[in-house]
Amino acid sequence: MSWFSRLRNAVRPRQLDEDLADEMRDHVERRADALRAAGCTPNEARRQAAIGFGNFTKLREQSRDVRLWAGLESMLQDVRYAWRGMRKNPAFAVTAVLSLGLAIGANTAIYSVVDAAILRPLPVPEPERLFTLGWPGIEEPGSETSPERDVFGYSLYQQLRVAAGDSARLALFSYPNRIAAQGPNPNAPVERIIRQFVSGDAFAILQVPPALGRVFSSDDDRVPGGHPVAVLSHDYWRRRFHADPAVIGRRLQIDGKNYYVIGVAREGFFGIEPGKFVDVWLPAMMYDKDALINSNFGWFRIAGRLAPGVTREQVQARLQPSFHVFQEDSVKRNATMPLAVQKQYRKLVLHVHPGATGPSGFRTTFTRPLWIVLGAAVGILLIACANVASLLLARFTARAAEMAMRVSLGAGRRRLMRQLLTESLLLSAMAGVLGWVAARMVAPVLVSWLSKESDPVRFALAMDTRVLLFCVAVSTLAAVFFGLLPAWQATGAQPIGALRGTSGQAGKLRMGRFCVGLQVAFAFCLVMAGASFLFSLRNLFAINPGFDAHGVAVLSFNNDSRDTPEQLRGAIATLPGIQAAAVASWAIFNNSGWGTQVILPGKALSERKENFYSISPGYFTALRTPLLSGRDFERHDTQETKMVPTIVNQAFARRYFGGENALGRTFQRASGESHQIIGIAADAHYYDLRHEPPPLIYAPIGGANYFALYVRSTLDVGSVARLVERESRTMGMRVQEITTLDTLVGNTLLREKLLAGIGGVFAFLGLLLAAIGLFGLLNYSVARRTKEIGIRAALGARRGELVLLVLKDLGAMVGTGLLAGLAGSLGLMTFLQSLLFGIKAADPLVIATAMSIFLFAAFAAGALPANRAAGVDPMVALRQE
Repeated sequence: MSWFSRLRNAVRPRQLDEDLADEMRDHVERRADALRAAGCTPNEARRQAAIGFGNFTKLREQSRDVRLWAGLESMLQDVRYAWRGMRKNPAFAVTAVLSLGLAIGANTAIYSVVDAAILRPLPVPEPERLFTLGWPGIEEPGSETSPERDVFGYSLYQQLRVAAGDSARLALFSYPNRIAAQGPNPNAPVERIIRQFVSGDAFAILQVPPALGRVFSSDDDRVPGGHPVAVLSHDYWRRRFHADPAVIGRRLQIDGKNYYVIGVAREGFFGIEPGKFVDVWLPAMMYDKDALINSNFGWFRIAGRLAPGVTREQVQARLQPSFHVFQEDSVKRNATMPLAVQKQYRKLVLHVHPGATGPSGFRTTFTRPLWIVLGAAVGILLIACANVASLLLARFTARAAEMAMRVSLGAGRRRLMRQLLTESLLLSAMAGVLGWVAARMVAPVLVSWLSKESDPVRFALAMDTRVLLFCVAVSTLAAVFFGLLPAWQATGAQPIGALRGTSGQAGKLRMGRFCVGLQVAFAFCLVMAGASFLFSLRNLFAINPGFDAHGVAVLSFNNDSRDTPEQLRGAIATLPGIQAAAVASWAIFNNSGWGTQVILPGKALSERKENFYSISPGYFTALRTPLLSGRDFERHDTQETKMVPTIVNQAFARRYFGGENALGRTFQRASGESHQIIGIAADAHYYDLRHEPPPLIYAPIGGANYFALYVRSTLDVGSVARLVERESRTMGMRVQEITTLDTLVGNTLLREKLLAGIGGVFAFLGLLLAAIGLFGLLNYSVARRTKEIGIRAALGARRGELVLLVLKDLGAMVGTGLLAGLAGSLGLMTFLQSLLFGIKAADPLVIATAMSIFLFAAFAAGALPANRAAGVDPMVALRQE
């Protein structure tokens, strides 16, 4: 018999039983017919035929080996029995599946993001042979140590590539950035795309073939500005060009320059940085020419592929001498570099990191928060498992007589546990399917929370085999976690006591209390964490940034014209609906900055670098930053004068002039320019809200190829953008990005918003599940003690005393869980301290808030059982069996 037939027989045993019975009856009938033909009477012939055939039941059991495996048939019987049991009690099944499904879905959704952002290898051949380069951060005097850097200059890249020799091949990759692009038709819409510059051998090193046309070669990357060719991603080709094969050779205008499409990368390749889906790749030689020449200009990452048999340590040994020589030259080129910084540069060690998952700025910022969120999701799963375990205990208690009857008829404990665990597995499987569906919907929402409008984050969130296996593993472990102890408890009762209804009740109640205690402890930890993240975010929003961000549009420009930013500002400021306008060298809160050392008269060069920011007249009016003394810039102010008029903030004045009046004082920059202070501005945050406002030097802005425009208006952002684009187009200036100052400030709080949002949701879910668990156990306890409560009522106990009886039970359960939860949450808060702002590990306000919320939920859960106990009729209770 074929395996398919055996499997079909195992799945449909009733049909096989009927077929076997028919075959046996046919055999006996034929034997009886033969005996009747030999002269026996019909009754005698039937009797002798049956005797000759043997025991019908025994032979039928022996025939069961036709059914694949007896164990499989037994398992299928358990599944069918469990399914019938859930159909008889749909309320239990729906409650268990929903609570588990939401928890499994949350874990799967978050893991899918963690996998895509942190764990999943790049979709290239042999990703384990890839590596990336980096170097330690430098501790500038008076500032925090910067994180490890992975930015390099072109001249260093050339030296390292030669030094690597045949041990590895190196490729450069610029940081992907959004840029304006337009098709060959002048009337085609302008869109924002992700652009990346790469070396000519980048695709060959990654071993990414083209899906259409060809990819870059070394010949496409030799002459600065001489290779206007582009390779499209497969996703962009389908989205923008509708997968048109005729795209090869077409012109594409990117950032005002014309490029010609030579190929389309293969499907599924989006670049080497998780979170960034590159649309168009350009040759590195098409980058800014100055960046290719200036040794101090770092603008790209370096990645490479190891030669067969070569290790990362061997590559590091070959590259380190060239890296050391370059840093020595850097120190010599920068004569004003502080001695402490010089020593650090001379001791820098080049790091060669595994590159299988690619470099990622997103990963640097969000790795720890994502693992924390996944840990919180695991906490929700544990609470849900404890909740379902409590439901199963109550359900198995109701089936105590059934279990006792099975034991009396000879069923072993192992066999009964297998049946009960099958019910748990079936529940978990249904919850897993629900969780899988929920994860597919939740994961994209989670990514959108991590994304900036001006810098969107994208991941390939296809629910692949890795995520599916995770979902299956979580579902299986959950079934074991919530099903094993209740099954062991249910199958351990003595038959006589169980049939009398007096055995194991106290043990089951103790087990229920243990499960509810676990729920309370885990839920309180989640509530504490959620409250801490919410208070931390509130503290950040309560900070005065030193400017009014509301109503300010921020537009970034690329200027190829002869007109100056100041001319554009003057034209915009006179438009209807515009309250104020100003330009600056870049937008604040956008990770851009430039530092300079200063020299006060009669003093040595400062060890610190101070932030230098070029702005136009009207900047302080547009941002509503108070100008405390002195005057604002005027149109005639410029950096080309012998003494540059300068405005500084209070932090700068305090650092360099102490309590003295800084107005009229002078200083020099390390490069030699002299500055005179004409105004003192209030302190304003520049990079983020977490740190104190840094010292700032404001200087007049002149001509600039790139600049930012601030526009304060009562109009919406779209209307402002249309007005500005109309004016700028007449001057030959192109808008690159349009956003708001509120958005720029909010972008620096994405991590905090993620933790506060998800922490608050998980805290609510944990609180809800714990309240359901408390309600279920108290309700069961009241039902079990109905007779006792009736006796108390008959003996004169008042309603308040009966309510207090239940609340004492509630207090005992909640108190134990809260003590364990408080101890755990204090340890958790210490671990999370670096992610919090203005919150201590044992913050009294957070603890009091979490306690208040939890106690309110607990007493709300106990209100109905307490009311039920107070309403017990003594006569009904005393007649209860």
